[in-house]
Amino acid sequence: MVRIVVVVAVLSLTHGSVVLARITNLKTFLDQCPQSDPAYETIRRDFIIRKDGAVVGAVPCTEPVSQLSAAQYTDELVLLQGLRAMYYMDRGQNGHLPWTPGSLYDWMLSKVRGINIAGGGSFCCISFDDGRYMQIREFDDSNREFDKNWRGIAGNIGLYAHEARHADGFPHSSCCGIDGGCDDTFDAGNLSPYGIQWWLDDLWLRGVIDVGFGCLPPPEREATRQWHLSSVNSQFRNRFCTNKPDVRPSTAAPACVGARRRAVRR
Repeated sequence: MVRIVVVVAVLSLTHGSVVLARITNLKTFLDQCPQSDPAYETIRRDFIIRKDGAVVGAVPCTEPVSQLSAAQYTDELVLLQGLRAMYYMDRGQNGHLPWTPGSLYDWMLSKVRGINIAGGGSFCCISFDDGRYMQIREFDDSNREFDKNWRGIAGNIGLYAHEARHADGFPHSSCCGIDGGCDDTFDAGNLSPYGIQWWLDDLWLRGVIDVGFGCLPPPEREATRQWHLSSVNSQFRNRFCTNKPDVRPSTAAPACVGARRRAVRR
């Protein structure tokens, strides 16, 4: 087996040092097992993963991930891929998320102790002895296969952020015609759960959070651009009844700037 090179640049994770952390090749990043990532142990300490309430230990994975069967690409592995992407995607950015001063990962870490995977729907929150958890539904083979690419992982990250926002006391309504599946209004200064999902897709679409999808092969890059565009202009925009967010123009995908590095102070 050829071992895939870690595709993030990381100099140091010690307090007060400069950290270079970025996803340099999105497709290769998602083909890599979480255990190959230098941030893996940190992520496992930060977020406890449970399955039907039981703490999850080792999560089997063989590279390349794209060649795993849907059964081998387990819900636990999908979750870890999403947490990895979240860990790196906006590290060191600030002011881009109106509900928190820093990164999405750090904000979610402040809201829940972990994630419980179980049957049924996704929601927040459920309590275990060690704290508050969000619960994420199990996926079928088709969904897990889709989650090998960035569109699936991005959708999952949006879901995690949506559920974590409920920990701040945001309820849903039925005003848009979906029973318990709407938010009354879009307020950029106090974003609701669906507002957070809209916001993230908008930042990915415009490259404000640059995960490098502009460097994907042209067919996949275009599919990803259309996915994010549809998410902001249709899927999540239609979850609001008043003050809907503006429609975004059909712009090109963010430029491929894989050689760029970003210095991050911790």
